[in-house]
Amino acid sequence: MRIVQVAPFFHPHEGGVESHVRALSREMVRQGHEVTVVTARHRPDLPAEEPFEGYRIVRAPCLGVWFNTPIPRELDATLRRVGGDVAHLHFPPPLTAYVGARSVRRRHFPSCLTYHCDLYLATPIGSAITGIYRRTLLPATLDGVGRIIVHTESYARTSRALRGRRVEVIPSSVDLTRFRPDVSGEDIRRRLGLEGRRVLAFTGRLVPHKGLDALLRVLAKLPPDVSLIVIGRGPDREHLQALATRLGVAPRTHFCSSVDDDELPRYLRAADLFVFPSHNRLEGFGLAVAEALASGLPVVVADMPGVREVIQPGVEGLLAEPMIESDLEAKIMELLEDPERRRRMGIAARLRAEERFDVARIVERLVSVYRALIAAD
Repeated sequence: MRIVQVAPFFHPHEGGVESHVRALSREMVRQGHEVTVVTARHRPDLPAEEPFEGYRIVRAPCLGVWFNTPIPRELDATLRRVGGDVAHLHFPPPLTAYVGARSVRRRHFPSCLTYHCDLYLATPIGSAITGIYRRTLLPATLDGVGRIIVHTESYARTSRALRGRRVEVIPSSVDLTRFRPDVSGEDIRRRLGLEGRRVLAFTGRLVPHKGLDALLRVLAKLPPDVSLIVIGRGPDREHLQALATRLGVAPRTHFCSSVDDDELPRYLRAADLFVFPSHNRLEGFGLAVAEALASGLPVVVADMPGVREVIQPGVEGLLAEPMIESDLEAKIMELLEDPERRRRMGIAARLRAEERFDVARIVERLVSVYRALIAAD
């Protein structure tokens, strides 16, 4: 099957949607499909087309990036040129999905869209813009595709944009051959000077909604033998490093911004507990949580729609009240003080990942959706 993934951003841009599309594309190729990822050429130095990991990246020209949203210029023409059997659009950022949905609808081309999360811009003008988009272009986007996919039922149920719409729940995925409990993190512990310490890990973009500032304030209240590994890059890094210094936890906080894909599983295995305090609706699933589960780590995550569904509370980890730092602290300490419970949760975490988030199984489910769309065309 010739599959076209349409993503607003893609490699070398980093983010949850990009990681999701990349993992799916690799596995689709492994299962014998031909994959093209169509994305924005958001930087002039990026090639218009290149082979990558066994599939092809095609970058359509764009007018620029506004509010972290590529403004497509020739996406329709690019999709027509690429062809294929089915198109899989990814939302957000919004405009690529809108233009892509309009293109496939005009051609009666088999298509689906993964709705990763709601739009959110934390300024008055941003709120106004997203409100206008939600009432105008978003309905046309969702109406333009043959199937809407969401990662969790709880997120779909609580999204105003999806209210009354038929959706199919297919979780995001994890490569279980990369993220494994038998990966050793001992060399990372030695490198960072963490021998004999209790270690928390966080992975994700360093942006406000991830809640890392709250985690740093909690760290300041935890026992002095507790350290934190922060894996990720983002615009808030300097602010967060300055906050760690003001709180007196800089010596216990390791900002690791240059961790590549191959090293990430070892950094996770250097930790005793994974913490994910993200606190708004930009988090529709929490891929980082699923990667931690696959690595055999117990987790503490914010009790938010979407994210809460990744775990079974009390089995693989605990839910903490969003933005309530005292509860986050209590849940972290509850697990840090019980090594045997962490061990049992770690075993359950791997089983949860194998049963629900294996990328091979997720791709098989998506291909079934694609075949149904093609047959109905």
